[in-house]
Amino acid sequence: MPVSSYAGSERPVSLGLKIALNLFLLVYLYQSAYVFYEYRPGEHWPFLFWIIRNSIFLFIHEGGHGLFMFFGRVLHSLGGSFWQIMFPFISFLIGVRKRSTVVAPFALFWTGVNMMDVSLYMRDAPVMQLPLLGGHKSGHDWRFLFGEFDLLDSAGDLADVMYFGGLLIAIGSIVAGLWFAVQRYLHPEPLAMHQEAEN
Repeated sequence: MPVSSYAGSERPVSLGLKIALNLFLLVYLYQSAYVFYEYRPGEHWPFLFWIIRNSIFLFIHEGGHGLFMFFGRVLHSLGGSFWQIMFPFISFLIGVRKRSTVVAPFALFWTGVNMMDVSLYMRDAPVMQLPLLGGHKSGHDWRFLFGEFDLLDSAGDLADVMYFGGLLIAIGSIVAGLWFAVQRYLHPEPLAMHQEAEN
């Protein structure tokens, strides 16, 4: 006979961890909303924010350039920003497919934050103040892309679309993560502890 249960002691712990995770994301979003809206030369970024951004997503961005390096300069330049957004978005789609109420909102949050990160790069195109890996001699992706399509004068407006779109996605993901956490606490799904014994 199958035995199904959801240990009562695990429910508040699970809920607490999920709330803590989303509170961390909320703090990170608060820092992102300030940092990514406008580059302020000489201003130090918050340490935890800087570590996550520069040790994870900067390398994903550079990996995107590697993925598209053989497809011409336009795609090579676009590839970094594209992959920086698509990598967490693909993780979000996997989370949705697996019906994960933790992975999907978590990955969607990073999709939104990386959109905000890319918006900073876009906004910098006309002035080129943002320090780049390898320096500006290596090329400013969005300066080249906007120049190629005669959109340099629209850089600020396009950056706003990317920034506020990412901000809304990130906020929505936190709200969804908290909502799912509370729903799972109030309406737990039974966990199969044992399989039915064979006759």
